Amino acid sequence: MNTSDLEKYFERIHFSGVPELSMETLKKIHQLHPKYIPFENIDPYTGTVPSLKLADIFNKLVTESRGGYCYEQNLLLSEVLKTLGFNVKLQLGRVVWGRQEDSVAAQTHLLLIVDFEGEKYVTDCGFGTATLTTPIILNEKDQQQTPNGIFKVSHKEETYTLWMWKEQWLPVYRFIPEHVEPIDLDISNWYLSTHPDSHFKNRLILSKVDENARYTYMDHVMNIRSDNGAKESISIENEIQLHEILVNTFGLKENAIEVLKSKVEAW
Repeated sequence: MNTSDLEKYFERIHFSGVPELSMETLKKIHQLHPKYIPFENIDPYTGTVPSLKLADIFNKLVTESRGGYCYEQNLLLSEVLKTLGFNVKLQLGRVVWGRQEDSVAAQTHLLLIVDFEGEKYVTDCGFGTATLTTPIILNEKDQQQTPNGIFKVSHKEETYTLWMWKEQWLPVYRFIPEHVEPIDLDISNWYLSTHPDSHFKNRLILSKVDENARYTYMDHVMNIRSDNGAKESISIENEIQLHEILVNTFGLKENAIEVLKSKVEAW
């Protein structure tokens, strides 16, 4: 990533100041990225397989002010962090959100492991509903407070599991640290965006998180979960209401909305 692209990315996430190879910079990027670049699956939902080429991801998420799902979000984040000098490794996880920790699950979620000053951190701006807003220490058994909720990482033999506290500990995903090849991402990306049973193909899902709350749209309902514990659910019953939240809540522009209109069921 060149200097010009890096500057455009920082403008996209409203990053101010001088980015340095520091924990402060890593935390700041991690909190701003999911605030200004929403999670959205408009492409697979409307029949397009998202490109995993960095130039295409950058054009979509930065230049066109779109969002994306985990592969796009975390590949972009990885390139930014590597450009700044961070040691970043790609990692595939098995999503168990909403299920039991030991549920059977394919390796379909992309997260990052950042190795900085002798400590490894789970770094992930692409999970949507339960996405992190700060890196959390991989080898730390105790719970860890983030700007948006409490998380922890459990470790059993070779397997790590990320958990989020929501009145109880809920498993988010589990993974075994191992090398990931680009072809692994291509296969998972193709599966999630083309398989008839994939929820990314069958459901429109949007999510973002800021310093106040988590916002998620799915199944014609907008859910807002404030950091103080308050919850609000709003039924989205027509095109006007959907258009309003796409623009005002998720920050999407008309180019994304035009793509979405090609799928009549979304409206």
